[in-house]
Amino acid sequence: MKNCLGLATCFYPDSSPERWETAAKAGFTDAEIDTNNRLPAEEICRDSEKIFADLKAGGLTPASFHLPFGTAWDISAADAGVRVRALEGLESLLQWAGNKGIGTAVLHPSFEPIDSAERADRLAFASESIRRLGEAAANCGVRIAVENLPRTCLGNCSGELAELTGNGMYAGVCFDVNHLLLESHENFVRKAGHLICTTHLSDYDRKDEKHWFPGDGCIDWAELRALLEGAGYTGRYLFELGENASPSLGRPFTPRELAEKFCALTGLPLPSGN
Repeated sequence: MKNCLGLATCFYPDSSPERWETAAKAGFTDAEIDTNNRLPAEEICRDSEKIFADLKAGGLTPASFHLPFGTAWDISAADAGVRVRALEGLESLLQWAGNKGIGTAVLHPSFEPIDSAERADRLAFASESIRRLGEAAANCGVRIAVENLPRTCLGNCSGELAELTGNGMYAGVCFDVNHLLLESHENFVRKAGHLICTTHLSDYDRKDEKHWFPGDGCIDWAELRALLEGAGYTGRYLFELGENASPSLGRPFTPRELAEKFCALTGLPLPSGN
Protein backbone atom coordinates (compact mmCIF):
# COMPACT_ATOMS: atom_id res chain seq x y z
CA MET A 1 0.00 0.00 0.00
CA LYS A 2 2.30 2.75 -1.24
CA ASN A 3 2.46 6.05 0.63
CA CYS A 4 -0.30 5.20 3.10
CA LEU A 5 -0.16 6.87 6.50
CA GLY A 6 -0.14 5.03 9.81
CA LEU A 7 -0.18 6.05 13.46
CA ALA A 8 1.23 4.35 16.54
CA THR A 9 -1.28 4.15 19.38
CA CYS A 10 1.02 6.17 21.68
CA PHE A 11 -0.55 9.15 19.89
CA TYR A 12 -3.71 8.62 21.93
CA PRO A 13 -2.76 6.57 25.02
CA ASP A 14 -6.38 6.83 26.18
CA SER A 15 -7.75 4.74 23.33
CA SER A 16 -11.31 5.08 22.06
CA PRO A 17 -13.04 4.48 18.71
CA GLU A 18 -13.90 8.18 18.50
CA ARG A 19 -10.26 9.22 18.76
CA TRP A 20 -9.10 6.81 16.08
CA GLU A 21 -11.96 7.93 13.85
CA THR A 22 -10.36 11.39 13.76
CA ALA A 23 -7.22 9.77 12.34
CA ALA A 24 -9.19 7.81 9.75
CA LYS A 25 -11.00 10.97 8.66
CA ALA A 26 -7.59 12.67 8.27
CA GLY A 27 -6.44 10.01 5.80
CA PHE A 28 -4.61 7.56 8.07
CA THR A 29 -5.35 3.96 7.14
CA ASP A 30 -3.59 1.78 9.67
CA ALA A 31 -2.07 1.69 13.13
CA GLU A 32 0.59 0.08 15.28
CA ILE A 33 -0.46 -1.21 18.68
CA ASP A 34 1.93 -0.10 21.41
CA THR A 35 2.33 -2.21 24.55
CA ASN A 36 2.93 -1.65 28.26
CA ASN A 37 6.41 -2.99 29.02
CA ARG A 38 5.62 -3.37 32.70
CA LEU A 39 2.92 -5.99 32.13
CA PRO A 40 3.29 -9.74 31.61
CA ALA A 41 2.40 -11.17 28.23
CA GLU A 42 -1.10 -12.32 29.16
CA GLU A 43 -2.04 -8.83 30.38
CA ILE A 44 -0.52 -7.22 27.29
CA CYS A 45 -2.75 -9.44 25.16
CA ARG A 46 -5.79 -8.45 27.22
CA ASP A 47 -5.09 -4.73 26.88
CA SER A 48 -4.25 -5.10 23.19
CA GLU A 49 -7.59 -6.76 22.54
CA LYS A 50 -9.35 -3.54 23.56
CA ILE A 51 -7.03 -1.34 21.51
CA PHE A 52 -7.48 -3.64 18.52
CA ALA A 53 -11.27 -3.35 18.80
CA ASP A 54 -11.10 0.44 19.23
CA LEU A 55 -8.94 0.82 16.13
CA LYS A 56 -11.22 -1.31 14.01
CA ALA A 57 -14.31 0.54 15.24
CA GLY A 58 -12.59 3.84 14.45
CA GLY A 59 -11.79 2.82 10.88
CA LEU A 60 -8.10 1.95 11.16
CA THR A 61 -6.43 -1.37 10.40
CA PRO A 62 -4.19 -2.70 13.21
CA ALA A 63 -1.36 -3.67 10.88
CA SER A 64 1.58 -3.89 13.27
CA PHE A 65 2.32 -4.66 16.90
CA HIS A 66 5.15 -3.14 18.92
CA LEU A 67 6.57 -5.88 21.10
CA PRO A 68 7.50 -4.85 24.66
CA PHE A 69 11.05 -3.86 25.54
CA GLY A 70 13.10 -3.16 28.65
CA THR A 71 15.17 -5.08 31.16
CA ALA A 72 12.74 -7.98 31.50
CA TRP A 73 12.28 -8.24 27.72
CA ASP A 74 15.92 -7.93 26.67
CA ILE A 75 16.64 -10.61 24.08
CA SER A 76 20.36 -9.77 24.28
CA ALA A 77 20.67 -10.18 28.05
CA ALA A 78 23.83 -11.90 29.27
CA ASP A 79 21.70 -13.85 31.74
CA ALA A 80 20.35 -16.86 29.84
CA GLY A 81 17.36 -17.08 32.17
CA VAL A 82 16.28 -13.56 31.31
CA ARG A 83 16.61 -14.31 27.60
CA VAL A 84 14.59 -17.51 27.82
CA ARG A 85 11.77 -15.83 29.74
CA ALA A 86 11.74 -12.91 27.34
CA LEU A 87 11.64 -15.17 24.30
CA GLU A 88 8.83 -17.27 25.70
CA GLY A 89 6.76 -14.17 26.41
CA LEU A 90 7.48 -12.67 23.00
CA GLU A 91 6.55 -15.91 21.24
CA SER A 92 3.16 -15.88 22.98
CA LEU A 93 2.64 -12.29 21.84
CA LEU A 94 3.55 -13.21 18.27
CA GLN A 95 0.93 -15.93 18.43
CA TRP A 96 -1.65 -13.36 19.55
CA ALA A 97 -0.68 -11.01 16.72
CA GLY A 98 -0.86 -13.80 14.17
CA ASN A 99 -4.30 -14.83 15.39
CA LYS A 100 -5.44 -11.22 14.88
CA GLY A 101 -4.07 -11.07 11.35
CA ILE A 102 -1.42 -8.49 12.29
CA GLY A 103 1.40 -8.97 9.81
CA THR A 104 4.30 -7.06 11.36
CA ALA A 105 5.83 -7.13 14.85
CA VAL A 106 8.39 -4.45 15.75
CA LEU A 107 11.20 -5.68 17.99
CA HIS A 108 13.91 -3.87 19.99
CA PRO A 109 17.13 -5.90 19.79
CA SER A 110 18.30 -4.82 23.25
CA PHE A 111 17.90 -2.54 26.21
CA GLU A 112 20.74 -0.37 27.49
CA PRO A 113 23.34 0.64 28.57
CA ILE A 114 25.68 -1.81 26.85
CA ASP A 115 29.38 -1.60 27.61
CA SER A 116 31.72 -1.81 24.63
CA ALA A 117 33.52 -4.79 26.22
CA GLU A 118 30.36 -6.90 26.14
CA ARG A 119 28.95 -5.67 22.84
CA ALA A 120 30.13 -8.58 20.70
CA ASP A 121 28.61 -11.15 23.05
CA ARG A 122 25.36 -9.22 23.32
CA LEU A 123 25.15 -8.99 19.52
CA ALA A 124 25.57 -12.76 19.30
CA PHE A 125 22.85 -13.36 21.90
CA ALA A 126 20.47 -10.96 20.16
CA SER A 127 21.16 -12.44 16.72
CA GLU A 128 20.34 -15.93 17.94
CA SER A 129 17.19 -14.64 19.64
CA ILE A 130 16.07 -12.91 16.46
CA ARG A 131 16.66 -16.06 14.45
CA ARG A 132 14.41 -17.97 16.87
CA LEU A 133 11.75 -15.26 16.96
CA GLY A 134 11.83 -14.87 13.20
CA GLU A 135 11.08 -18.54 12.74
CA ALA A 136 8.31 -18.45 15.38
CA ALA A 137 6.81 -15.34 13.79
CA ALA A 138 6.80 -16.91 10.32
CA ASN A 139 4.84 -19.85 11.70
CA CYS A 140 2.24 -17.34 12.90
CA GLY A 141 2.10 -15.40 9.63
CA VAL A 142 4.01 -12.45 11.14
CA ARG A 143 7.18 -10.67 9.97
CA ILE A 144 9.62 -9.37 12.57
CA ALA A 145 10.90 -5.81 12.00
CA VAL A 146 13.99 -5.08 14.11
CA GLU A 147 14.09 -1.41 15.05
CA ASN A 148 17.24 0.69 14.82
CA LEU A 149 17.95 2.15 18.27
CA PRO A 150 19.97 5.10 19.63
CA ARG A 151 22.92 5.54 21.98
CA THR A 152 24.54 2.29 23.25
CA CYS A 153 21.64 0.02 22.25
CA LEU A 154 22.28 -2.78 19.79
CA GLY A 155 21.22 -1.90 16.27
CA ASN A 156 22.42 1.69 16.46
CA CYS A 157 23.85 1.54 12.92
CA SER A 158 23.16 -0.13 9.60
CA GLY A 159 25.99 -2.65 9.99
CA GLU A 160 24.64 -4.04 13.24
CA LEU A 161 21.13 -4.33 11.82
CA ALA A 162 22.43 -6.37 8.91
CA GLU A 163 24.16 -8.66 11.39
CA LEU A 164 21.16 -8.93 13.71
CA THR A 165 18.69 -9.77 10.93
CA GLY A 166 20.95 -12.14 9.04
CA ASN A 167 20.87 -9.53 6.26
CA GLY A 168 17.11 -9.97 6.06
CA MET A 169 17.04 -13.75 6.37
CA TYR A 170 15.29 -13.78 9.76
CA ALA A 171 13.76 -10.32 9.98
CA GLY A 172 13.35 -6.97 8.30
CA VAL A 173 14.04 -3.52 9.72
CA CYS A 174 11.81 -0.88 11.25
CA PHE A 175 13.50 2.40 10.34
CA ASP A 176 13.05 4.85 13.21
CA VAL A 177 14.27 8.06 11.63
CA ASN A 178 14.75 9.90 14.95
CA HIS A 179 17.06 7.23 16.39
CA LEU A 180 20.02 7.71 14.05
CA LEU A 181 22.89 9.29 15.99
CA LEU A 182 25.95 7.56 14.49
CA GLU A 183 25.29 7.88 10.75
CA SER A 184 23.31 9.98 8.32
CA HIS A 185 19.93 9.01 6.92
CA GLU A 186 21.57 8.82 3.50
CA ASN A 187 24.21 6.36 4.65
CA PHE A 188 21.73 4.26 6.60
CA VAL A 189 19.28 3.92 3.71
CA ARG A 190 22.08 3.25 1.24
CA LYS A 191 23.33 0.33 3.34
CA ALA A 192 20.13 -0.98 4.93
CA GLY A 193 17.38 0.28 2.63
CA HIS A 194 16.73 -3.19 1.22
CA LEU A 195 15.90 -4.39 4.74
CA ILE A 196 13.34 -1.69 5.63
CA CYS A 197 9.80 -3.02 5.85
CA THR A 198 8.17 -0.35 8.01
CA THR A 199 8.93 3.03 9.58
CA HIS A 200 8.67 5.06 12.76
CA LEU A 201 8.53 8.73 11.83
CA SER A 202 9.14 11.80 13.99
CA ASP A 203 11.62 14.66 14.10
CA TYR A 204 14.65 15.24 16.35
CA ASP A 205 17.80 17.31 16.89
CA ARG A 206 20.30 14.55 15.99
CA LYS A 207 21.65 14.74 19.54
CA ASP A 208 19.13 12.28 20.96
CA GLU A 209 15.71 10.86 20.16
CA LYS A 210 12.90 13.41 20.59
CA HIS A 211 9.81 12.07 18.76
CA TRP A 212 8.85 15.58 17.66
CA PHE A 213 6.29 16.86 15.16
CA PRO A 214 7.72 16.93 11.59
CA GLY A 215 9.49 20.22 10.94
CA ASP A 216 10.36 20.87 14.57
CA GLY A 217 13.78 19.22 14.20
CA CYS A 218 16.57 18.80 11.69
CA ILE A 219 15.24 16.14 9.29
CA ASP A 220 14.98 17.08 5.61
CA TRP A 221 11.71 15.28 4.95
CA ALA A 222 11.74 15.67 1.17
CA GLU A 223 15.22 14.16 1.07
CA LEU A 224 14.13 11.34 3.36
CA ARG A 225 11.20 10.50 1.10
CA ALA A 226 13.52 10.49 -1.93
CA LEU A 227 15.99 8.22 -0.12
CA LEU A 228 13.31 5.70 0.81
CA GLU A 229 11.74 5.68 -2.63
CA GLY A 230 15.18 5.38 -4.21
CA ALA A 231 15.80 2.28 -2.11
CA GLY A 232 12.56 0.76 -3.40
CA TYR A 233 10.54 1.28 -0.24
CA THR A 234 6.82 1.11 -0.98
CA GLY A 235 5.49 0.63 2.54
CA ARG A 236 3.63 2.92 4.87
CA TYR A 237 4.72 6.09 6.60
CA LEU A 238 3.92 5.36 10.23
CA PHE A 239 4.29 8.05 12.88
CA GLU A 240 5.44 7.29 16.42
CA LEU A 241 4.81 10.39 18.52
CA GLY A 242 2.27 11.79 20.95
CA GLU A 243 -0.29 14.51 20.27
CA ASN A 244 1.68 16.94 22.47
CA ALA A 245 5.07 16.38 20.81
CA SER A 246 5.51 19.79 19.18
CA PRO A 247 7.80 22.39 20.77
CA SER A 248 6.85 24.90 18.08
CA LEU A 249 3.07 24.57 18.47
CA GLY A 250 3.09 24.27 22.24
CA ARG A 251 -0.30 22.52 22.18
CA PRO A 252 -1.86 19.22 21.19
CA PHE A 253 -2.11 18.75 17.44
CA THR A 254 -4.59 16.69 15.48
CA PRO A 255 -4.01 13.78 13.10
CA ARG A 256 -5.11 16.07 10.28
CA GLU A 257 -2.47 18.65 11.19
CA LEU A 258 0.13 15.89 11.28
CA ALA A 259 -0.87 14.57 7.85
CA GLU A 260 -0.98 18.05 6.33
CA LYS A 261 2.45 18.99 7.68
CA PHE A 262 4.10 15.76 6.56
CA CYS A 263 2.64 15.95 3.07
CA ALA A 264 3.64 19.61 2.75
CA LEU A 265 7.23 18.78 3.75
CA THR A 266 7.56 15.71 1.53
CA GLY A 267 5.48 16.72 -1.48
CA LEU A 268 3.26 13.67 -1.07
CA PRO A 269 -0.42 14.08 -1.96
CA LEU A 270 -2.66 14.60 1.03
CA PRO A 271 -4.73 11.42 1.41
CA SER A 272 -8.51 11.63 1.53
CA GLY A 273 -10.13 10.54 4.77
CA ASN A 274 -12.78 7.95 5.40
